[in-house]
Amino acid sequence: IHGHFFELVTGHGDHAPRKHTVVVQPGGKVTWDFTADAVGDWAFHCHLLYHMHAGMMRVVSVRPKGEAA
Repeated sequence: IHGHFFELVTGHGDHAPRKHTVVVQPGGKVTWDFTADAVGDWAFHCHLLYHMHAGMMRVVSVRPKGEAA
């Protein structure tokens, strides 16, 4: 999610890499811990242009606590 960092869940306790982009292989999966702390509308998408055009892009809206979306 653009504008945010997250911690990859590796199963190695506190040794969770802090990232802003991660490569996920076809058919693969990634688990991360994420704190939405940057208010605004952010892109969540695949960086392959043809994937974005095929629908692999969403907008994630982060609002202050208590504010309606």
